[in-house]
Parts: sequence; structure tokens; C-alpha cells
Amino acid sequence: MKEIDVRGLSCPEPVLMLKEALEANKNDTYKILANEAHTVKNLKNFAETHGKKADIKELGAEYEVTVS
Repeated sequence: MKEIDVRGLSCPEPVLMLKEALEANKNDTYKILANEAHTVKNLKNFAETHGKKADIKELGAEYEVTVS
């Protein structure tokens, strides 16, 4: 599982980082660390529209999105 840390970044940068990762290796599982609810929503929508599953865990004030 590869980790992508998008905490503190503004959209569309987190989505673009996930896009690049999936283009490099679409079969990997990615753990994305985020701290904004709207970023998590955008990541989930992007992943699902590209045939991936996105699981979200809320960890206090932060989020962990697993895309597989």
C-alpha cells in the first residue's frame, strides 16, 4: 500500500496527485491522508468514477481514504 499525504493542500491538487498515482500504477492500493472533508469527498468521487473503491476512516480531525 502506497501513502499519499494531501493534508494542507487545496483542490484540485489532491485529486491530481491521486490521478498521477493511478496512472503510474492502477493496480496499487493507496492510503491518502487528508484533513478537509471536501477534499475527501472529491477524492472519493474521483476514485469511484474511475472504477476504484474508496473507503473513508475519520481519525479525529483528519481522514484516511483507502483507494483500491
